[in-house]
Amino acid sequence: MSEETIKSAAELAAERATRIAEDASSGESASDKSAETAPAELLGKIASLQEELEAAKDKHLRLVAEFDNFRRRNAREYAEIRDTAQAKALQALFPVIDNFERALQDAPAEGDWTPSDPVGFAKGVRLIRDQLRKLLSDAGLEEVPGEGQPFDPNHHDALTQMPHPTVPADHVASVHARGWKKGDKVLRHAQVVVSGGPAHT
Repeated sequence: MSEETIKSAAELAAERATRIAEDASSGESASDKSAETAPAELLGKIASLQEELEAAKDKHLRLVAEFDNFRRRNAREYAEIRDTAQAKALQALFPVIDNFERALQDAPAEGDWTPSDPVGFAKGVRLIRDQLRKLLSDAGLEEVPGEGQPFDPNHHDALTQMPHPTVPADHVASVHARGWKKGDKVLRHAQVVVSGGPAHT
């Protein structure tokens, strides 16, 4: 092998070694750069996520405060509406109480008493009853149908069952306490005696 061949081979080897070293050096610097870049990117992402978290916390706290204010405002408005409705209902009772006072103004506090005009007294009491019924009607209340109606456990509370000569079995024979409803809602069931039909002899 000639000296030129040996020299060129040596030069090629040297060039190759230099190239490998340069590649290794450049690879190390790239990895160093990426190693340096990676923490910086992570720190940036962490900072961004922390900002988002703080913003979400702030939004949550504001929503909680707004809801609490809304709840308190609604409770206050409901109490005001309820009190106004109660006051209006009670004011309507004042004339009825006045009429009761007038009807009983001559009655003694204790002992037996017979009105000087029993017929007029009874008429006055009936007028007061009608006044009360009108108040209930104006408030949207209706009397639960009673005597002669089929017994309905949704509207009637049976006190007992008794034979009745004219009222069919399982119908209301008499009403002990009237029932009341508003729309479909029963406020008080009527207390009734249920007919068992004519007595068998």
